[in-house]
Amino acid sequence: MGPKVPLLLFGTAWKEDKTAELTETAVMNGFTGVDTANYPTAYDKSLTGDGIAAALKPNIKRGDLFIQTKFTPVWAYEKDKFPFNPHRNIEGQINESIQQSLEHLQVNYFDALLLHIPFENDSDNLVAWKVFESFVPYTIRSLGVSNFKLSQLEEVYNSATVKPIIVQNRFYRETGFDLDVRQFCAERGITYQAYWMLKHNPEILESDLLASVAGKLKVEKELAFYVLILGLGGNQVLDGTSKSGRMLQDLKIVGEVFDDEVLLHKLQPEIDEF
Repeated sequence: MGPKVPLLLFGTAWKEDKTAELTETAVMNGFTGVDTANYPTAYDKSLTGDGIAAALKPNIKRGDLFIQTKFTPVWAYEKDKFPFNPHRNIEGQINESIQQSLEHLQVNYFDALLLHIPFENDSDNLVAWKVFESFVPYTIRSLGVSNFKLSQLEEVYNSATVKPIIVQNRFYRETGFDLDVRQFCAERGITYQAYWMLKHNPEILESDLLASVAGKLKVEKELAFYVLILGLGGNQVLDGTSKSGRMLQDLKIVGEVFDDEVLLHKLQPEIDEF
């Protein structure tokens, strides 16, 4: 049995030299999910590993954490940012990337591995997926995709032996809030992980609907937005806050709302409208 999949995952992107400190703080504050990637442009995986290792020393067990990483195709890297040999074939790139990730994160397995972004040629998504599957269930417990359109997700899902159980996508107006992807996920029990919400949905953050939820919970609008997304069901949220106080409040309020049927019922009209 792995850890219970959390509603909130701590996002380690763009934390730079504070990655270790913030990751340790997040886990010590109660985050049980950590999201990272072998993508040096946005993530420092070695420092993420240092933060996880520091948090595990006191009294937190590896089995209590959901650790998720990603493999990124060559085309998405800046020329001087390749963590692995880009001249190897896809299988070689993935094998090297996974080994690097295990070493950097100082673990012997991942709870989830995601394909960070589609390959330029969609058929290569299927090639990569077969390599991913070869690591399940020992080195990798589960698989998923990120930044995928519905057609790309359907192709991977239909061809896969080990089905994707996670889709991590941007949740904002320009993609229609991924309604088609989220419906596909809901029908198949796939968890939808939302990110990119706060900076790219100003109209929602300024809405009366969000103000109503924030007022009922007596919290800031950003946290109320997370609650609404989670209230849709089948979703997780990547929470990348760098403030310890915000970490604690986010975890506290989300825990209270989704452990309290009466409180959740009071929010149902806003969730339905959302």
